[in-house]
Amino acid sequence: MRLAIAVATICALASPAAAEPAERTLVYTGLALIPPTYLVGVALHEGSHALAAKLVGATVLDVHLFPPRRDPRADKFRFGWTYVRGLRGKDERIFFYLAPKLTDALLLGGFTALVLTDAWPQNRYGQLGLTVLATGLWVDFAKDVLLFSRHNDVVKAFDLWCLRGWRQVPARLVYAGVIVGFGLVVAHGYRRTFESDDADPAARVVPLVTGAF
Repeated sequence: MRLAIAVATICALASPAAAEPAERTLVYTGLALIPPTYLVGVALHEGSHALAAKLVGATVLDVHLFPPRRDPRADKFRFGWTYVRGLRGKDERIFFYLAPKLTDALLLGGFTALVLTDAWPQNRYGQLGLTVLATGLWVDFAKDVLLFSRHNDVVKAFDLWCLRGWRQVPARLVYAGVIVGFGLVVAHGYRRTFESDDADPAARVVPLVTGAF
């Protein structure tokens, strides 16, 4: 329900507006959007785990989205968690562990298609809502690149791939490269949101390309 409300709010913001908001108003609005987009992010993350488990025939035992607290099973603080039973084999486990990253990448790919084309909303609040949401997706996608805890989902996937120690370096470098690419796209979203005048389509791509090299 929280996810539906937050997404509906962002979509509503995308409708045309009569007057352009001031930059300060956009900043305050962006800060106000952080809590609902946080809830969306947690729901997408844990929901991706649960959906992946269902797709391979496993049983979902518990999904916790809010509030963030100590996970009684793992005895550590977590923003959310999903417990399942019945994952069979290496491939199903890897799919389960990496499902949130696949969701993040898919949605960030959609955001990329919007921000680099004329499909980008004309309404500043709509632009801001999409960009704040994309920021949350990017944080969720990027946060594991330097984590090495055995409880981490990416580390678990690497272990199943027999990528341990220095063997992880190439995979983590590729992962970091994708993170940088998506980060540049999100930054371009903020640039377009706070621009006073919309640039032509060719000019939208140039800053992203030149900033990547």
